[in-house]
Amino acid sequence: MLHKTLNRFLGLFVAAMVFSPSRACAQLASTAPPGALIRMDMNTTVGVQLDEIPKGAQREAAADWALSQDYDFWVRRATNQVNLTYYRLVFRQFFYTPPPARGALPLPPHSAWKFEIVCEPHRTLIGTHDYVAVKYHFWTYIVTDPSSPAVSEPALSTVGGSWDEPFDLPADPELVMERTGYACLDESTYPPNSVFEESVNYFYDQTCPVETPATSVCHVTQFPTESCTDALTNHIGMLQPNMHFTRVAYDSQIASEFRRGQTTNPTGADLAAEEEALKNEHRIYYRYFTPDSCDIEYGTIAQPGWRRLLTFSTNTRNDGSQPIHIGDLTEPNNPWRLSNVFEFGNCDNEWDFNFYVDFAYNTATGVKRAFCIEDTSRYHNDEITPLTGTYESCNFQGISPGWGDEYQFGISGQWVDVTNVDTSQPHDLTFQLNPQQFLCEGQPLDINNQPVDPTNLSALAFDPTIFKDAQGNPISRVRCQFAPNYAANNVGKVSMSQGPGSFVNDDCSRGQIGPLRDCGFTPSSEVHSCTAGSTVTLQCKTGGSQQVLRVCEASGALGMGIPCTYLNSTSNTIVDGDSESVTFTCPVVRDATVAGAGAYSLSHAPLLPTQPTEAVSCKQF
Repeated sequence: MLHKTLNRFLGLFVAAMVFSPSRACAQLASTAPPGALIRMDMNTTVGVQLDEIPKGAQREAAADWALSQDYDFWVRRATNQVNLTYYRLVFRQFFYTPPPARGALPLPPHSAWKFEIVCEPHRTLIGTHDYVAVKYHFWTYIVTDPSSPAVSEPALSTVGGSWDEPFDLPADPELVMERTGYACLDESTYPPNSVFEESVNYFYDQTCPVETPATSVCHVTQFPTESCTDALTNHIGMLQPNMHFTRVAYDSQIASEFRRGQTTNPTGADLAAEEEALKNEHRIYYRYFTPDSCDIEYGTIAQPGWRRLLTFSTNTRNDGSQPIHIGDLTEPNNPWRLSNVFEFGNCDNEWDFNFYVDFAYNTATGVKRAFCIEDTSRYHNDEITPLTGTYESCNFQGISPGWGDEYQFGISGQWVDVTNVDTSQPHDLTFQLNPQQFLCEGQPLDINNQPVDPTNLSALAFDPTIFKDAQGNPISRVRCQFAPNYAANNVGKVSMSQGPGSFVNDDCSRGQIGPLRDCGFTPSSEVHSCTAGSTVTLQCKTGGSQQVLRVCEASGALGMGIPCTYLNSTSNTIVDGDSESVTFTCPVVRDATVAGAGAYSLSHAPLLPTQPTEAVSCKQF
């Protein structure tokens, strides 16, 4: 759009200079602006919920800690709350039926976000919930092409138009899953167990209702008994701010400040590794796989049982001027389908692409089977990138220029199995996009080796390769004139290390407090036997401070306790200097060599971040 506008402008300008200088000024004055600006504003509150801290001295200590936090702490917490608007704004078109039709109003990249904390931290009630909170103002600008605002939202079709997008948000954006389970998580189109406690912002959907498997719209893994709004109200405290959108006159200085993204290939597509998510979104955790798991079938896990996984986000953006165009895979004659590079998965019932990205960490490797390639993130905030992507489903696949595809940590295959890999020393976690060149990062060619439009599927040439699909059929590769140095931006990496355990044992770096949090736990080296299904009673005490005692499963094959989250724990109890009775049902050892064997393990953490870690001693009765 920008190139066409500039060409038209230059043509008019030259003609005017030849025939009439005064007319040139008139033409210059009437030329439409090269882009559009939409200002985004949200005024709301964010806080630290104190409900789970026992009333009295401990809760007051927690409140004092929260009241003492600085500006950067509150901006980070506000950022996490704004992140929860991501899903709705990107997939907005699916939230509004019947007409008028609407499209995406996606958040710009994080580097374009602005925050103002407008009050001092203060003690307050949000609903019935005890909080330390601040008020803040979030604002930014969307930079886009002139026609997109009207397509995404009719109210923004002209300068001065405005729109309020309503949100139901948790007042405390931390521990959302720990407090509300799956109530606010939209798992539709994802494999089961794709969501975990650290990836909530990718799946947050305030419209999720109470469902059954027969009526499911949001839920796959579990079916909560509360709607999202009820769960927020009852367990966190719900706020209902509007994200206010205003179409403002195009201003080149504002556009320059908020513009993000750069086109690196003017004649074709260019995939690039988006490293921000990789750096911030990698965790180690344990997951149990049954022999009939889809991950076993797909080869993303080599063997069933408990596995220790390094999971991470690998996000891809298209910095080129042309799309990666796959098209409609339900069409039997689609040449991409006929090439066998996509397979219809029996487990996920989607069209899977087998050669998307390779992973590596230390001596471990992995391969991502992309269950679909689509527009999920608008990485370019500029005058040539539309607000709504072209490729919005697993049936109609591709990546538009300026857009990208996100593969969130936790979903199937987004990991390297590090069960038997040393993670204690720093190593590069790397991912390489398009390793076998099955996606054309350049200009697709026809059978005469002439460049063709990538959306003209019937003109594309495909050549056989040495690869075969699961049925033994040969796989073909689209013929492509790759751009020079196309692979220079195809590798993302971050150096990382972690001691034994999982993210549950990491430091609490985001201000998570209280007994439900999933950080700061110290595991015990012992595994305790019990009779599976029987009632176990422990008598536990500390040296004086309050500690959270968490009872977890154990692995027979690995010979260790499994670091568990709050939602996966068998018991979670606050223990202080006095003797505390802890009762729970003995968990079965799922990978035991003897059927029906039971065992448990213990972990503990200080109730508050200001308290020391102190051993918890327990006797079993």
